[in-house]
Amino acid sequence: MTKKLMTQAKIKQKSSLTQGKIFGPLMKFMLPVFCATFLQAMYAAVDLVVIGQFVEDVNASSAVGTGGMIMTLITYVIQGLTTGITVTLGRYIGAKDREGATRTVGSAICIFAVLAVILTVIMEVGAPFFAQWMNAPDVEQTTLYLRICGGGLIFVTAYNGISGLFKGIGNSNLPLVFVGIACVVNIGLDLLLVIVAKLGVAGVAVATISAQAVSVVLSLIILARKKLPFDVKFKFIRFNKGQTKSILLAGIPLACRDFLTNFSFVVINSVANKLGGDPTQWEFIAAGYAVDNKLTAFMMALPVAFLQTMSVFTAQNVGAKQPKRIKKGLIYMIFAAIVGGILLASLCVFGGSAISSIFTSNEKSIEYAALYLKGYAADALIACLLLMIMGYFNGQGHTTFSMVQGLIGAFCVRIPIILIISNMADATLFQIGFFGAFGTYAQLIICICFFFIFRKKDNKKFQVD
Repeated sequence: MTKKLMTQAKIKQKSSLTQGKIFGPLMKFMLPVFCATFLQAMYAAVDLVVIGQFVEDVNASSAVGTGGMIMTLITYVIQGLTTGITVTLGRYIGAKDREGATRTVGSAICIFAVLAVILTVIMEVGAPFFAQWMNAPDVEQTTLYLRICGGGLIFVTAYNGISGLFKGIGNSNLPLVFVGIACVVNIGLDLLLVIVAKLGVAGVAVATISAQAVSVVLSLIILARKKLPFDVKFKFIRFNKGQTKSILLAGIPLACRDFLTNFSFVVINSVANKLGGDPTQWEFIAAGYAVDNKLTAFMMALPVAFLQTMSVFTAQNVGAKQPKRIKKGLIYMIFAAIVGGILLASLCVFGGSAISSIFTSNEKSIEYAALYLKGYAADALIACLLLMIMGYFNGQGHTTFSMVQGLIGAFCVRIPIILIISNMADATLFQIGFFGAFGTYAQLIICICFFFIFRKKDNKKFQVD
């Protein structure tokens, strides 16, 4: 028995983010996060693949792409709040405070239940307005897609909340399993509802939400059976004052940041749908940019993995009072993020046409999609580095700063530039992609400046030297 306990202790020490080696465990944690985010983008992208390949109406592709952009915006808001849960729970786990972790989980359940209701009402009521504002070529089909997906936001919210809990305790494998199963279910239902039942846009929307529901049910079953460093007790399922405040203080700025940053890309989507002076090309440009939406979602899986990994690593080591590990982990991740950025940028420049053809068979749409990606390569080059640094700030508790720099990048740089380009008669998707990246570079510069200011002030609560 003693030998068995010693073996378990060794395994626990090996897999911990607060002791032992740093780079290996970081990569082990990040790989499932990357795969889960990639698969999450995949089961959303499968909708566009099936519509693009099996439905002849080009407007159906733009409806799914445009509607998907709105749903992605909503999802990023949810994920911002989820990071608040992950960071708060991570600190309690690092400090080995089981009751604090339990109260965090109870507060999270209440917060996400309220959030799901609010977002569902907004989507059901506002779907027609969102479709018109986005200049969707087919407002009716886009509205239908948004309303069906909006009706399933309770599952989207629940999935992200549960995944945030598992990541907070350092388990990134189970969220990967959940999303993997959802992906398989979504592919099967897409093929059935679109090819066999001929439901078109409605079919892919129903498939996406059904797959998310399956994932949530599975995760709840595993959550109930797995031994965890917190308890799910009815008496703690309430707005526990300290934990609720901590989650909201960390999560709301991140949700606002993600909303503002991605809202700027929604503006780009709206501009792209009516880009240039030739109306005969609008439907092809819109369909091409719809493809870009899905492709960039895949590409962002890697930067998001850096963000979430660094958030959890930093939060747990703050809780465990391990400042030297935070510093070493940051150095390792900087080099890894630079390599990741180079790989993503190369894919955009050299593989745009090839990867765009996966989503549509229309040659003009492929051409426009590849054109945007060549410009977007400038953004992809530094995305991993920016989000990794933001993850570091999240774990340290500087989420308000994350919101401010996101607001500056989106509203003071990216959106003004895009609006200027939109008034140019000869504007192209390459210009949209390239000059839109200026907002990302502005954010990175601000983050680097803040990092050195933060260190000079020698903050006693979150000292990392």
